[in-house]
Amino acid sequence: MESPSQPQASQIPDLVRIGSIPTDTAINVQTDILDPVIFSEREARFVLDNKGILHSNSRITFSTDGDTAADAGADAHARAFFPANVGVHSLIQRAALRVGTKTVCEIEDYAHFAAYETTFLPPDTIKEREGVMSGRFMSIAPTLQERSAAFTSASNSASFTESITEAKSIQVDNGTSATLQDAIDEYWKPIVAAAVPDPTRVVFDYQKESNKPTYSIALADLFPFLKTNQLPLFMMSEQVSIHLTFTPRQTDKSSLRVSTTGGADLEGVGDCSLSRTDCQMISDHIFYPQEMMEQYRQANANMQFGYVDYQFVKRTVSATEFSSGLIQNVGGAGRVVNKVFVGAQESDDKNDSLLNNYIAEGPAISATSTGEVKNNLKYNDNFLYPIDVVNDARHYHNVFQSEGRVPYISRDLYRGEGQLATDNASTPGAIDFEGYTAKEDLRQKFFYTAYRLNKGERVNSRGIEVYDTRTTMGSSSTFRCWLQVMKVASLKDGMFSMAFA
Repeated sequence: MESPSQPQASQIPDLVRIGSIPTDTAINVQTDILDPVIFSEREARFVLDNKGILHSNSRITFSTDGDTAADAGADAHARAFFPANVGVHSLIQRAALRVGTKTVCEIEDYAHFAAYETTFLPPDTIKEREGVMSGRFMSIAPTLQERSAAFTSASNSASFTESITEAKSIQVDNGTSATLQDAIDEYWKPIVAAAVPDPTRVVFDYQKESNKPTYSIALADLFPFLKTNQLPLFMMSEQVSIHLTFTPRQTDKSSLRVSTTGGADLEGVGDCSLSRTDCQMISDHIFYPQEMMEQYRQANANMQFGYVDYQFVKRTVSATEFSSGLIQNVGGAGRVVNKVFVGAQESDDKNDSLLNNYIAEGPAISATSTGEVKNNLKYNDNFLYPIDVVNDARHYHNVFQSEGRVPYISRDLYRGEGQLATDNASTPGAIDFEGYTAKEDLRQKFFYTAYRLNKGERVNSRGIEVYDTRTTMGSSSTFRCWLQVMKVASLKDGMFSMAFA
């Protein structure tokens, strides 16, 4: 009897590449809950089982001990919560995926990287899903006119009324209604007689750190290359592990992990601590029919695929250096670089900010000007743009061009232009969020610049130079730059290796 013919390689579905497969293919998903093999307040490590194909939407859960106490004074009710734009991502400083002793993908200053990625999430996704899944609630919406200013005096109470159609400001909209009292007061009680209302939205009860919320982060968010590829663990002989370095706990009354109502200090050394029992990995392993998986293994005994990784540059830049024209070499020599994106953090408010330190700022804003930003990028002895980019709309457009995704942020949040990110004093009827005004805590906090290197060329030995002039920054800033570089991974006879493309 003749043995049945083996299928051609072209007839075997690509089980690793994320996409469609024949609808009649039987699929079995096995979910494991893994505890970390190493855990402390500074790091955690998970080791995966080499079975099936790791689903990229597997998640790692985090929770805290609910021990963060915010002190806003006697009879006050301040709350601690994860920053609006990063949520539980604020806990992670570095994320690394390793196979054996080799680092496949690693992202430094991950929480700041996540703040950049959040700008591309649609507001409805953040409001309806991320607020529950990851603790992010950075959904911006117009604020309908509130009637609070009408109560200032009886004489003008009729001249300013609330509206269900008119909005003159924007604010974070997490789905709660504005209260009539200050965020640190007992806002759930009726307003005190003769008091002027101070409308503000607040976080949901389940988002308070004291209630020990459990959030999760998808592996595809930690390691972007998993958005297009899945790991064939059943074909790998080496140990696959995930290493997380946590954001350090502060030793004073501040925090880089959480924000507090109105910037209230933490009581004592009250920075939140991680819960060991709730730090777990929920890994989904995909199994296809055994015959199909074995055919795939044989047809791809020597597998290669491309993916992206990120290199990181960080330094302090003075206001004078920015004004005179910063020329910063960010590396990339000998690499194929797809894009570069930059953010400069000037404020160091930590928990005294709705966004904590996970922001990107531009020049100081005055009553008549938002300053000027002029930038360009040079590689392989040529400038990316023939003329330096100055127009703020072009800066925004370049971010869109580099990512192929639209940033869901207004011009107020991007460059401080417009009059919508305001406060109740400047625009009667505007509201706060947890005691923070849009004017102070949202305006120009998302000013990222990005560059798309569209020639596909390898960068020469001189590397990439960023030319960035900002007139005028208020003080020294932390300059952060990420380079997206191409890598090639090889899986041969169960051994994994990688190299720069």
